[in-house]
Order: sequence, then C-alpha cells, then structure tokens
Amino acid sequence: MLSRVPFVGLVLTLMTGILFGDWLLAYHPALSFSDPIIQAAVILSIAAASVLFYRKKKPTAFGITLSLFVWVSGFSVLNYHDKGLTDEIEQLSKQPYDLYQATVQSIPEKRPKSIRITAIVNRIRVKGKWVNVQIKAYLSIPKDAAQVPDVGDQMVVNGNLERPKPPMNPHEFDYRKYLWDKGVAWTAYLPDQAYRVIKSSGETSGVYAWSHSISQWSDRQFRVYVSNDKSYGLVKAMLLGRRDDLRSDQIDDYTTSGTVHILSVSGMHVAVIFLVLKSLLGWLKRLRGGKYIYLVIITSLLGFYALVTGLPPSVQRAALMCVVFVIAEVFGRKDNAMNTLALSAFIILLVDPRALFDVGFQLSYLAMTGIFLFYKPLCTIFSPSNWLVKYVWQITTMSFAAQLATFPLSLYYFHQFPFYFWLVNPFVITFTNFLLPAALMLLFTCLWPFLWLQAWIGLFVDFCGRLTNISVSLPKKLPGYLVENLSLDKTELLLLYLILFLIWLAYESRSYIWIKYGAGLVLVFVFYAVSVSIQNYMVPKGVIHAVSKHTVISFKERDRLYIYADEGFLTDTNAYDSHIRNYAVNTGVLETVFLSIGDKSYPESIKIQSVANGDLLTWRGITIYKGDFVSTKAAMDYQILSSSVYPKIAQFRASPATTFLIGGEVKKRAAERWRQVISENGSKTHDLNEGALLLP
Repeated sequence: MLSRVPFVGLVLTLMTGILFGDWLLAYHPALSFSDPIIQAAVILSIAAASVLFYRKKKPTAFGITLSLFVWVSGFSVLNYHDKGLTDEIEQLSKQPYDLYQATVQSIPEKRPKSIRITAIVNRIRVKGKWVNVQIKAYLSIPKDAAQVPDVGDQMVVNGNLERPKPPMNPHEFDYRKYLWDKGVAWTAYLPDQAYRVIKSSGETSGVYAWSHSISQWSDRQFRVYVSNDKSYGLVKAMLLGRRDDLRSDQIDDYTTSGTVHILSVSGMHVAVIFLVLKSLLGWLKRLRGGKYIYLVIITSLLGFYALVTGLPPSVQRAALMCVVFVIAEVFGRKDNAMNTLALSAFIILLVDPRALFDVGFQLSYLAMTGIFLFYKPLCTIFSPSNWLVKYVWQITTMSFAAQLATFPLSLYYFHQFPFYFWLVNPFVITFTNFLLPAALMLLFTCLWPFLWLQAWIGLFVDFCGRLTNISVSLPKKLPGYLVENLSLDKTELLLLYLILFLIWLAYESRSYIWIKYGAGLVLVFVFYAVSVSIQNYMVPKGVIHAVSKHTVISFKERDRLYIYADEGFLTDTNAYDSHIRNYAVNTGVLETVFLSIGDKSYPESIKIQSVANGDLLTWRGITIYKGDFVSTKAAMDYQILSSSVYPKIAQFRASPATTFLIGGEVKKRAAERWRQVISENGSKTHDLNEGALLLP
C-alpha cells in the first residue's frame, strides 16, 4: 500500500525521528546535542550506503537505509533547531546584564489584560558595554500602556528577560514547551516605566516589514467598508489573524458550535482561497502554455494572501502545502492526493521540525487526511438527484470526514465536543466560501479609485459576515449543544486512530479481516478506558497547588473535587481555568465544590475549622495549617505560610514532622527570609512557587 504513496512512509519515518529527538531532549538532554560533525558524517554515510544499494538494485537494503537516513535526518534537524535555543539560554544566563535593546517584529497583539509584542533582542549591556545578540522574545506591556511600539520600532528595556515557568500543577498546560516549539525561549512583562520606545525612521525593509505594512493597510480598509462591528471582527480575525475586535460572546458562539478554528488564520483559509482560485482560473490550463500561467498566477495570489495575513507560520505552511498541490497538478502528478499532502508535510518538517508539535499543524493535516480518506466512502452512502440536496450532502459529508479525523485530537487537547457541528458547518463553509474571496476582492479594488465598487463589495462582505455570525449562534439555542469534561490520554488517543485506520483499510481493501481487528481494538479501548475511569473514581487524591498570589488545596473524592482557597481565588476564574481545570478533567471530576467553614455538605474525610491565626484542615489523617506562622511543637504535617509580612521571629519552634510550605501569597523578599529561617532551624520546606505538592 505504501508503494503507491511513498512520501506517506517517508514523512511518518521523519516524524518518528523528530519525536525521538524531542524525547531525548526532555529526558536525556546531555545526550541530545552530539557533535554536529559526527551527526553530519553519520547522515552522509547512510546516504552513501542508500545510493549504493539503489544502484546495485537491492530494494530491501535500499528501503532500510533510506528509512534510516530519513529517521536520522528528523532527529538531526530537531537537534539543530533546539541547539540554537539552548545556546540563547546559555548566552544570556552566563552574562549579567542590566539593559537590552530589541526590535519589534510583529504588530502588537491585544490580549485581555496586556499587549504582546514579538521582538528580536539585538543587544544587551554587560558591565557598561553593549554585546550583540540575536534572540527572539515575547514582550508584554500593560493594555493601557502610554507607549505602544509599532513594527520596526526599537525598545530599550531596563531589566532582564525571563524563562517561562514550566507547568507547576498536575496536567497544567506547558506554556514553556508551547513557546519552545515556536522558537521562543524568553519572555518579559514590562511596566510603563521599564522601557522606552525609539520610533522607526520608516526605512525598515524586508519581506516581514512589507507584510506587516500590508496587513495594517488591509485592517484600515476593512474598518472603512465593513460597518457591522461583529462582521468586521470576524473578517479581521479570519484574514489578518488578529482577534482584537472579536467580542467575548462571539468567540463563545464559535467555540460551542465547533467552528472556532475559522477565527485563526490557518490551512483551511488558504485551502478555501486555493479552491476558489482553482475553479475561476482552471480554464487557463486549456491554453497553450496556459498551465504555467495558471501556476504563476495562483502561486502569486496565494503569496499575496500570505502577505496580507502578516506571514504567520501557519499560513506559510498552508501556502506551501497548496503550492505543492498546484505544482503536482500542473506537472501531471495527481495520482494520489495523500502522497502530495505527505510531500508538503515532509518539506515543512525539514524546514521547521517543531511544527510537528503545533496544534494547528496537526489539526490541519488530519482534517485534510480525513477528507481524502473518508469523504468518498461517506459521500457514496446517499446519492440525491436534486442539486441543492446534493450540495448540502457533499458539504456535510466533507465536514464530517474532517471532524472524524480530528475529533480524537480535539478531545485530547480541548476536552469538549460540539454536538451540532454537523448542523452548523454546512452553513459556515458556504458563507466563508463567499466571505474570504470577497474580502480579498475588496482589498484588490481598494488599490483603484472605484469607490462605488468598493462600497458594494463591502456590503456583500458585511452581509456574509452577519450570516456566518448568526449561523454559529444557533447551537446555543438547542439542548446539549456542547459535551464537556471529556478526557483522553495518549494511549486512548492512539487506539482511536488505529481503529479509524483499520475501518478505512477494511473499506479500501474490501477485506473483512480488518473489521475483525478493528472490533478487537474497540474491545481493548473500552477495557482500558473503563479501567482508567474506575481507578480515577476510586483513588482519592490531594494536592496543594502552586498558584501565584493564592493558596489552593484540592481533595478529590470519587467524582468530586473539593477546593479550599483564599477569597481572591474564588473570584479569579482565569486562575482556576489556567491551573486547576485540566487536572479536574483528567482525573474524572464531574463536580467542583468550594469549601467554606461551617459548611457540612462535604465528606467525613475532610474537616475544616478556624483557629486563632488561620485555618486547620484534616484530610484522611493528614493535617494542614494555613495562616500566620505558629511557633509550636504540636504534631502537624504541613504548615502553609501565607502572610507576606517580612518574618521577624525571636524563637522558632516546630515539630520535626512538619513541612513548611511557602505559599503563592508570600512576596519574593519575605519568601527568601522564610527559607533562611526554616533552613537555620533544620526543618523541611517546600516552595509552592516552584511547583505543587502531591499529598500522600
């Protein structure tokens, strides 16, 4: 089977090499960065052996050495990528600096509480002297900052860059790895007084600077000609990749309808543009030499769209994928779409191996794979004669095929499933098929003085945007529109994809044996999933969480999570979503209960009472005190220090069995003093600012 799609086998081999390199970096970093000369010698030796076996017509040996060559190449390109980031960390860590200068590389991105800026740090000041560096960083400034830089501006910053924190709680989102996969190892939050902006002279050059200028110009045109605020926010998000003007209820509508992916510039958008251009310009291929004109025009228009979006990596990857398809079509290589898809993925991963860990990359390629593999079998189930019914059926089956291939991964990452996606997607796909090309056409007409034409196209874009927004708001009016708190681990994810593959293989080969294997895997999946669910239900768990500025303790009993926390945490929904929600979902929690003194509704295993200087909790024989320091020899398992007052203790008394926990509410200077005092007494300590504590 792989002989018909050789690049599928090659890209899978490349992916395993990249995954091995990532595993090696995570668990054996000392082994991951071997001498590049040795790596190059090994790769060249394997390549030479592969060529030799090919010339001697030994297909088995050639296949093995070629696979080994691709596998080692995957490991090596990831190694090269990560070595650059590791060198950046070492470069900044070994040189104490007090000032740095950075060039703004992207349009500032508005966020709920801040503005994020992508910048390249060009220089750092070490002992009064400037040292040249080249380091990518994410800088954040206050949402109402007095100085907001633009692309090309210089920022002189007083202070140091910081490494993003690793996950501090069980199942917490790994923001450090997320940025690492994007090629970013440093971040910083800059108050107004910490930086100064030096405006660009306007002579900034380069493809990215030009692209950002086009993107800003496009934004101004949309604001002029798209009058409805929600339609404008939608068009800006879909074409320019910036969600600044999307309303919170609007984002919620797209999330619950299962169409939130259209709010991010991705491969789907490029594919829609590509398919529309293909249908409009397909007649060129019938002319003499027309296929080359067709290739140049479509490639140029895809490039223009990529420039309009600001050239984010997701669009670069999607544009490359479509260009590969156009080249294959023009030069008569349309025998297997999966092979062409795999070729585009192979090229992308060689250039940027960390793209493999990008959720957008994974979902885009899985959606396309689902369409190529499952669309035809699903579409042949029903063959309507009416053109309208036929169109709706084709759009629905295409949407279902894409959803079938992506839903396991969506459950793994997002823990929810939009039940009415099949109802909404046909409308959304239809409306966006008109909206995206019309929005691009609006930009083209804005280059010429045809005001009446611009106004009419603007009205059409506005109308399509309104229809799209209305269609995604419908599921909320229906019962059970969103199934939440769903969880898959990596084993379940792998089993689901193996089951889907066996179902497709049974259809493709018309062999009953694959159905039997698939049924067997279904039984394995059910047995494993039920076993994990029973274990999660029966095993109690206690965690003292690491949450900045808060004290949070959770006790899991069966399918309930009981949380004791300070008053500030109870009103800080973002803190719960960021640090606790994933833990609750992955441990099978169906209900979260916040504990309060005097409430008798919680289980007998949990006891809570107020004492003179704080609260005393007992859970399954473990005692936890939270409050001001208490100098006592009384038996106590944990004492959480939550006061930010600088400790001035004349006499330190504590039970040898007590572990002191420095809570998230303790400020940095006070925390340092507490560590010193506790260490001098010889007591055990754990800083919750460095990670959560799992209770035995």
